[in-house]
Amino acid sequence: MAVPVPIDTHMRLASMRQIHCAIDHLHRGDYECAITLAGAAEGIMPDAWRPHFRQKVKAFAKTAEIQEVGGAIGENDYINWLKHGSLKRGGPRFETATIPAEESLVVVYRAITKYSAVYDDLSPQMLSYLSWAKVWLATGVNDR
Repeated sequence: MAVPVPIDTHMRLASMRQIHCAIDHLHRGDYECAITLAGAAEGIMPDAWRPHFRQKVKAFAKTAEIQEVGGAIGENDYINWLKHGSLKRGGPRFETATIPAEESLVVVYRAITKYSAVYDDLSPQMLSYLSWAKVWLATGVNDR
């Protein structure tokens, strides 16, 4: 194992690397890691003035149909649970959670769309992920 050394980085590079690792984790089925890294990438980037997918997820989470379902209904519920053990900071803690495959797919997609909105650019890994996700969603085929 290599000896750790300090690195100089910046928000764009850090968020890109977090997204790339999130994609790798998602394909391995490490949904906790994929969601946590994608959520961190989304959070480290500056606010985007261009629209991106989180805004749609946030609006969808507030609809009456979603609110009636209960459980993990907020746009950041899984991200928060993975960071704090609860859906809201200081809220009741839950020992276990069931994370649907689609949740990790959506959180990674959110991070990628914010990256695109902020930096007007996508890496080859992000472009490949978007193509894969489109097929996965359209066919329900998971090629992990």
